Amino acid sequence: MADWRKVAKAFALGDGHVSEKEVNILRENILDDGHISGREMDFLYEIKQEAKTCVKLLDELIADCEKIKS
Repeated sequence: MADWRKVAKAFALGDGHVSEKEVNILRENILDDGHISGREMDFLYEIKQEAKTCVKLLDELIADCEKIKS
């Protein structure tokens, strides 16, 4: 079975840029259950750190998730 983190990172970082479409997909799936785990937060931080460029929407998603997690 594929590791979901590796697959999702490859998807989000394939071209080095995290687009609005990719953030929307991440938002839909991460916020789906109304709970944010530490692993999900770590994943978002990794995406942000490893991306060459990203849309501001990624920062907004991370901020929204931080609010829910606290």
